[in-house]
Amino acid sequence: MNFKKSFGRNVQKYRKYRNLTQEKLAELVGVDVTSISAVETGKYFPSADNLVKIVEILQIQFADLFEFESLKTNEELFDDVVSIISSFRDDKKRLNSVRNFVKTLL
Repeated sequence: MNFKKSFGRNVQKYRKYRNLTQEKLAELVGVDVTSISAVETGKYFPSADNLVKIVEILQIQFADLFEFESLKTNEELFDDVVSIISSFRDDKKRLNSVRNFVKTLL
């Protein structure tokens, strides 16, 4: 199971639950609709700032977006997180965003 795809499916589920279109969610977050589409299809993970906005707009908890039924073991979850972080190893801005987000969870 792909972490970003599972995350994106959760964004889509809660967006639809709130009766929001991708266009409206994009407008409220302050991004273009292609960014929301890319998040929902697992091609892109939002920045920490946009993640906070998405959670607030959808009126959910962070944990709601990270609950994946098919990722059952800690090892699978860990491997997926490492894979995502490794994909932007050379992007200092994104790494900083992830670091700051992880610190909020501790």
